[in-house]
Amino acid sequence: MNVFFLGTGAAEGFPALFSRTPINREALRRGGKNLRLRSGILVDETIRVDLCPDALAQVHKYPQRDLTAIQHLLFTHTHDDHFAARELQYLSCNFAPDREGPLSVWGSAQALTKLQSEVEHFFEAPPVRCRALEPFVEVPVGHLFVTPLVAHHKTDELCFNFLFRNKANDTRLLYASDTGWYAQETWNFLENLPLDAAVVECGRGISQSPYEGHLTLEQCIAFKAKLALKPGAPVYLTHICHTGLLLHEEMQELCTPHGILVAYDGLELSL
Repeated sequence: MNVFFLGTGAAEGFPALFSRTPINREALRRGGKNLRLRSGILVDETIRVDLCPDALAQVHKYPQRDLTAIQHLLFTHTHDDHFAARELQYLSCNFAPDREGPLSVWGSAQALTKLQSEVEHFFEAPPVRCRALEPFVEVPVGHLFVTPLVAHHKTDELCFNFLFRNKANDTRLLYASDTGWYAQETWNFLENLPLDAAVVECGRGISQSPYEGHLTLEQCIAFKAKLALKPGAPVYLTHICHTGLLLHEEMQELCTPHGILVAYDGLELSL
C-alpha cells in the first residue's frame, strides 16, 4: 500500500491564507516542510481521500503523480477544506474529453446529498457514481477494502475516518484526519486491531483552544497509546494548523521522544 500526502495543512493552509502572524511569516521564510496545502492523501495512485480547494495546485505541484487517474474519491466530511465538490464539474467531457469511465464517489448519505445539490449548478452532469458508506461496514474500494470509522468532529454531521486494508498482504492503515477524540464505539472497534501505520490529525497543537473537533499534541500522544500498532508501525501527524503554534521542526522535536513523526506535503509512505 502506497500513501502519498497531497497536503498536510488545516483549513486555511499553513502559512495561512489571510494571516500574517509571526508563525505564518516564519513558516513562509523557512519554506520546505513548513509550507502546507490543505489535507488529503492518495492511496495506490487510484484512491483519493478528500478533494480540497488546493486540488488543482496539487496537480501542478506533483507532476510525477497522475492525479487525473483517480478512480475513487472518499469524503471524510463536508467542511470546505475537504469537500470542494464544485471542482467535480471539471470531470465532464466538456472539460476532460480524454477521461475514461466514471469516478466513484464515496461518503455518508448526508455528504452525497450535499454533492447532488452542488451538481445542480454544474454546466453539465459529471460522470460520477455515488456510493453511500455506513459506519463500521467494510466495503471493497478498488483493490482495497475500506471501513468508515465514526469521528468526533462535527455535531451536525456524521464524519468519517477510514481504515484501509490490503487483503493481499494483510496490511492496515488508519487515516484519522479531522477526528477529535473518538467516542467509545470507535475505540471498541479499533481495540486489538493490528495496524501497520496510522495517520492522525493534530489540528490544535499546543494551543489552549477548547474546540473538541481536533486533537492537541498531548491528545495525539495518548491516541497513539490506545492503538494496537504492530512493532515498528509508524504514526504520522497531519492537518497541522498555524494556530497550533508549532512549526514543523518544533513539532517534530516534541514528537520524537514519543516515536511520532510529523508528515509534510509530498511525503510518501509504503506499507
